[in-house]
Amino acid sequence: MTIGVGRTIRVPEDAYKFGTGTLTLAITEVISSEVVDGAVWVQLKGREIRPDRSVAPRERYAAVRVDAVTETEPVRVR
Repeated sequence: MTIGVGRTIRVPEDAYKFGTGTLTLAITEVISSEVVDGAVWVQLKGREIRPDRSVAPRERYAAVRVDAVTETEPVRVR
């Protein structure tokens, strides 16, 4: 899967830093990537999508392990 601006991704709790529960994120910026212990991690900025599909008002940062990411239906972010 390609991680890029405009995509909406879902990441299980054990595959991102820092937070609890599954993260659904509409990506607004890909900051960097690096290999850690053989896995590719990307630093992202985006808007969190809540379980009711509403969009969090503020952007957040997340470090995400790429091999655990799934793409989900896009959500319009204003």
